[in-house]
Amino acid sequence: MRQAVILAGGKGTRLRERLGGLPKPLIDIVGMPLLERQILLAKHHGIDDILILVNHAAEHIVDFCARRDNWGLNIACIDDGEPRGTAGATLAILDRLADEFLVIYGDTMLEVDLDRFVAFHRARPDAAATLFVHPNDHPHDSDLVEAAEDGRIAAFHPYPHDPDRYYPNLVNAALYCVRRAALEPWRGTPGMLDFGKDLFPAMLERGLTLQAYNSPEYIKDCGTPARLDKVCGDLTSGRIARASLSVPQAAVFLDRDGTINLDGGHIASPARFELLPGVGPAIRRLNRSDYRAIVVTNQPVLARGDCDAAGLTAIHNKMETLLGRDGAYLDRIYHCPHHPDRGFPGEVPELKIACDCRKPAIGMIERAVAELNVDPARSWMVGDTTVDMMTARRAGLRAVLVETGEGGLDARHGAIPDYVFPDLPAAVDFILDGHPRLLARCVDLTADVAPGDVVVVGGLARGGKSTLAAGLAESLRARGLAAAVIATDRWLRPAAERQDGVLGRHDMAELAAVMGRLVAAPGAVELEVPVYDKKARGPARYREVLEIPAGAVLVVEGVAALSLTDALTEALSGTGRRLHALAVETDEGVRHQRILREYTRRGLAPDAAEALYRSRMEDEAPVIRAAVPASARRVRLDPSDE
Repeated sequence: MRQAVILAGGKGTRLRERLGGLPKPLIDIVGMPLLERQILLAKHHGIDDILILVNHAAEHIVDFCARRDNWGLNIACIDDGEPRGTAGATLAILDRLADEFLVIYGDTMLEVDLDRFVAFHRARPDAAATLFVHPNDHPHDSDLVEAAEDGRIAAFHPYPHDPDRYYPNLVNAALYCVRRAALEPWRGTPGMLDFGKDLFPAMLERGLTLQAYNSPEYIKDCGTPARLDKVCGDLTSGRIARASLSVPQAAVFLDRDGTINLDGGHIASPARFELLPGVGPAIRRLNRSDYRAIVVTNQPVLARGDCDAAGLTAIHNKMETLLGRDGAYLDRIYHCPHHPDRGFPGEVPELKIACDCRKPAIGMIERAVAELNVDPARSWMVGDTTVDMMTARRAGLRAVLVETGEGGLDARHGAIPDYVFPDLPAAVDFILDGHPRLLARCVDLTADVAPGDVVVVGGLARGGKSTLAAGLAESLRARGLAAAVIATDRWLRPAAERQDGVLGRHDMAELAAVMGRLVAAPGAVELEVPVYDKKARGPARYREVLEIPAGAVLVVEGVAALSLTDALTEALSGTGRRLHALAVETDEGVRHQRILREYTRRGLAPDAAEALYRSRMEDEAPVIRAAVPASARRVRLDPSDE
């Protein structure tokens, strides 16, 4: 596409004090007029023919373009005479339009990969126009677009909305790819005609196809002083440049049931969908960061026949409406409709298949990577099941388990999360605030760690050891070192076989033997390790294989870890490699509450959980504290660090 039409005829009444008599498209955006930024964006993407439709104070725009020598482009300023509306002004120059052209509104600041947008449009030759759409943080007072799963626009829902109905959060952002032939039926239409309110709905009524291009890229109007200030702040901070899909994006992938909403089994109607506390504000925090918020959810209700596609859309419309009331939105919602097991009444046979999108397969993640240019290395998966944790591992994402929903007690896979938090709000706080602080601390803690060294992270239960261990491993990998985390909890004995004391609950002999083999291994190791089932209080029915590269730093963490320091020191003797011992401490009140929460969610009554805490303080705390070697570095973790 080589032509763009810029609608630059607005008066900018609400910006009068900022404009100093200039037309709205010449408003200053951090030292450069908005119109110039739009033209340079178009030029960057190979658009060399630009029609600027002017009206109010047109001579200023004509003079401005002349002083810039039209930026070396074919630019024509066309005064459309009396105001005709956005579509009316475009129809008035129908004979000057190319077969395909872009429409850009003159009051919008945008940083869009136009090549990607145009390619999407051209791949759909039946579309009369492709509309750039996106979710926003105030859908309740916005004109909304309804699109089918394939992106075909089904309806427009102008504000105000029916308060008893749930809507998708998708807004027309006022950037279009248009085919000129589709406009012919409206040639010569008199009066005011607007693209969004008039022409596009009329196209749908006539049976023409309109396509939605859903993108999280930056496009905002600058029509009021407050919006102008927001745009200028976003530009200065670099947020606008980082939003372009030409730049790899960071994302937080979110499971749905049990993470965002109450897990009530198979949710087959909007009536059963209820957000968990704090979810809306948490996702709003993601929206205001540089992270994309993307839902990836298995929905076997479709394959089971409990719910059809329209029903699932209604459920997701409710989710988006409820989030919108909190000023939050989702950049994408991906779902898998399949289920591999057949033979049930009411099932949909064509959906009863083994697919590549049902988690822990990573088809939905791969689709997001392709569509939104997501960088997995900078991204996260947050979910409530081991299925989500395995998905994260396979996709190369950091894995965060939340203790809502199933809370990781499903025991379907052996993938251990990198980090664990009570709920989504706590997980988001960590991703945005705690994680950067944690890595900053870990840079110092790993400064003298060399390839092949062993880092032992020990301390009392629920004190933050696994969080610190994951941060240490990340910090080491950022330095280019391989690192593997070994959790001693994997070697907890079955409840019926446990001996007295904290060490009697672990198979210490096997632990020491495994560590000795790892330290002595001359190269890469595939280590088959047990998986502990917290709910059953014993080994899971499967084991997991850890692939440990040659020269990897071993990060050994757990309640029993510091009791291995003597054996590990002996194993490392004469190798030139070192042992680094870290004793983790945290506020005892915080640790106490974590233990009570952990065991009540496993099914213990509050009194029983309290009794367990007391007994552990008697038989565990003295042993763990006595195991701290004199050379250990004490690391205190505050709740805000986790």
